[in-house]
Amino acid sequence: MKRRKIAASLICGMLLMAPLTACGSGSSSSGGETIEFMTMQGTGTPRLKILQTMAKKFEKENPGVTIKATASSDNAENDIKVRLAGHNPPDIWATHGWSRDRYGNFLEPLQNRSWAKQVKPICDDFLKDKNGNIYGLPADLQVSGIMYNKTVLEQAGVDPKALNTWDDFDQACEKVKAAGLTPIVASPKDFGIQGDIADYLLPGLHEKSDLERLQKGKFTTKNFEEYASMVKKWADSKYFNVDYVSASPDDDYRYMASNKAAFFLRSNTFGQMMESFNPDVKLGMMPVPSKVGKPYFSAGEEFAFGVSKTSKHKQTALKFIDFLAKPENMKELVKVSMNDSALKNVPAALGQFQDTYDYWVNEKKTQTVPFFDRKYLPNGMYTTLAKSTDGIITGQLSPSAAADQMKTSFESLYGQKS
Repeated sequence: MKRRKIAASLICGMLLMAPLTACGSGSSSSGGETIEFMTMQGTGTPRLKILQTMAKKFEKENPGVTIKATASSDNAENDIKVRLAGHNPPDIWATHGWSRDRYGNFLEPLQNRSWAKQVKPICDDFLKDKNGNIYGLPADLQVSGIMYNKTVLEQAGVDPKALNTWDDFDQACEKVKAAGLTPIVASPKDFGIQGDIADYLLPGLHEKSDLERLQKGKFTTKNFEEYASMVKKWADSKYFNVDYVSASPDDDYRYMASNKAAFFLRSNTFGQMMESFNPDVKLGMMPVPSKVGKPYFSAGEEFAFGVSKTSKHKQTALKFIDFLAKPENMKELVKVSMNDSALKNVPAALGQFQDTYDYWVNEKKTQTVPFFDRKYLPNGMYTTLAKSTDGIITGQLSPSAAADQMKTSFESLYGQKS
């Protein structure tokens, strides 16, 4: 697949310049095996706690094996690239949407594992390559749209089921603001927040012909300028939290949890953080309005776990992956993600999002689209989307300047691919 080859070539370019060092996983001091697992989870997060619990359980069943499931930094994506460049990857790492297109050349194919036949067909578009290879065990299936606080919308007199267009959404934000509450929360301290705003909105601003041009390396500035103009309108209308510049992600979670904010454009997974601040918070999800078609949800791999092709403990690492894939273990991972399950033999566990998910996905059959950056943009473009969005919110960039910034990044990164 083109994108996988592209991503691999970029990383391989780094490999040529990197020193051939090796200081990662190996034998433990007791003579057993130590498996290094880069989880891509922050300290104290629900998913990290579950993975560490699973590791202890596996160790108990496999004496002599240590699973070193460690917390990751805020730059986890860059950390794994550095490890790959140093020819020193961990035995297992979380791929966060890129098991195939970014890391496929570095991971052991898993399509012949016993659990692989349970992977849902909806995952084929983003997990399998043209030869049917799978490179990661999908921990869950992310179906994301706009998260909202039910209590806030009720207080503002907004029916989320009636928000079918962006005009509807803007009117809802006006009602929330008039009620003395915050329409949309965001923070510059985690660029994933701004990146997700772009990822969610952009599919609904591109006609099929626009998407085809992107895949051929032709950037259409007007589509991105329209996106930037939408975000600028939200900023000018004071829809974002007034402390945006200084707010942390935890502040965003608290605003949503304490019924002070209405909308958050991120995956359901962050509902867990809101519940940690207020177990009684009431949350829901709705599809993203579109200017070129019907509303939609974005769908794709949230987190998958792959095994390094060069691991000295490959068989034990694969055994741990198979252990995680057991229905009773996968059920726990899905539960903390508040997402759908990627495996047919594991039930969805969307928690309080279940009712709105059932309404939009199962009853209304709302369409799903791939995450925009993963399918239509060159590797590395997500960072530019996030920084440009931040510049628009803070007023440092005009819509045209932001679109030009995105165009420059697109052409540069696409040129590297070629």
